[in-house]
Amino acid sequence: MKKIVVNLMMFVVVVAIIVVLLLAFGTDKGGKYVYKNNIEHKIIEIKPKEYHCSECNMDIEEMSYQAQAIMQNGDTHFFDDIGCVVLWLEKDKEGIARMATKTLDTHHWVDPEKVWYTRIANDPMGYGFAAYEIKKEGMIPYDKMKMLMLQGKHLHDPFLKKKLFEKE
Repeated sequence: MKKIVVNLMMFVVVVAIIVVLLLAFGTDKGGKYVYKNNIEHKIIEIKPKEYHCSECNMDIEEMSYQAQAIMQNGDTHFFDDIGCVVLWLEKDKEGIARMATKTLDTHHWVDPEKVWYTRIANDPMGYGFAAYEIKKEGMIPYDKMKMLMLQGKHLHDPFLKKKLFEKE
């Protein structure tokens, strides 16, 4: 009987320690996905790891590939990769006031439909698409990038990846 009580007490102590540690290291904020009250529909400059991608939930760390969707109601959604934007938009998003992506060449915020995309970039999600304001040989427009993304014809496909990098 005494052994059972000792084992039970040890179990309770271990569980209490785990609960205390979880509470000590936890945060009451949780992940940040949306910036509220952007009623002027301006680009919101964020810091690395300040927000999570609204599509894949990853921290936005690489600022060169980020994109934003600003809604009519002032909510601003952040993305770590243009591929995530394409996937997010497929969920029938309505009420978008403005879309913008950062370009690798000029570092400007530009409408994703008005830039050119490379297919072999080292982007955060590994799809290979990166936005450029100035067109160079081999770059594709938004509509083609979107189609390829939705068809799975990006760098996650090992055969396509091999083919694209053989051209280099």
